[in-house]
Amino acid sequence: MTNYGLVIDQERCIGCQTCAVTCKQENNVPMGQFWNRVLTVGGDHIDTPEGSYPEDGESGDLDMQYQPTACQHCENAPCVKVCPVNATYKREDGIVEIDYDKCIGCRYCMAACPYNARVFNWDEPQHRPEEGTGDVEERPQGVVEKCTFCSHRVEEGLDPACAVNCPADARIFGDLDDETSTVSKYVNEYNTEQLLDEKGTDPNTYYVQGEMTPGRTWTSDKLESELDEQPTAEEAGDPDSEKSMQGATADPVWGDD
Repeated sequence: MTNYGLVIDQERCIGCQTCAVTCKQENNVPMGQFWNRVLTVGGDHIDTPEGSYPEDGESGDLDMQYQPTACQHCENAPCVKVCPVNATYKREDGIVEIDYDKCIGCRYCMAACPYNARVFNWDEPQHRPEEGTGDVEERPQGVVEKCTFCSHRVEEGLDPACAVNCPADARIFGDLDDETSTVSKYVNEYNTEQLLDEKGTDPNTYYVQGEMTPGRTWTSDKLESELDEQPTAEEAGDPDSEKSMQGATADPVWGDD
């Protein structure tokens, strides 16, 4: 059975906020709302480090990291459990979705989510441009909304917009139940952690820390796990090829080992 998940390599993340912006555009997220956020771990403000600057010939200890955060699509999702009208549900492919026709705006799900991943449309949604963006209909006033792993793209065999547009290739999406998928190999071969593991929510989003992964290497009209074969260097260099490759290297990261 398919079980979609996401690996975010925090060693590759450069905090550029592209994932947040492209998510907002792709999913027609209203002004003032974000489904996808990149938090700064360091100083008191965004993009500010903690520690001291080097002075008087001494070494400083400035430190700053980034924490990309959105819906974690938990296996044991507390938002699903508390919804009184079953508007929030987990699909068979592992994606947690919201039925906006059922949502009554009680916001129990927002209180239950330990990741603060949901937003509420207090007012009539406003968009720039006014007709909206992306391929998703706007959600009405009075409902909760959040990341869907770009389910409308996944259903077309495409990766989420945040994974495709990350300039650092820090996001890898795929089938966690397919042991041959890139996302599964990264989870198994690198030091990965689930956010707030102590909450017992068992997220489908994993964070790589410590050793940098090769990142997201392939771009095509299919998910990595659905590629039958690695594209050749010639195909990778052809921008019109369906198997065109993202990045400078033509060497496949995962060979036949």
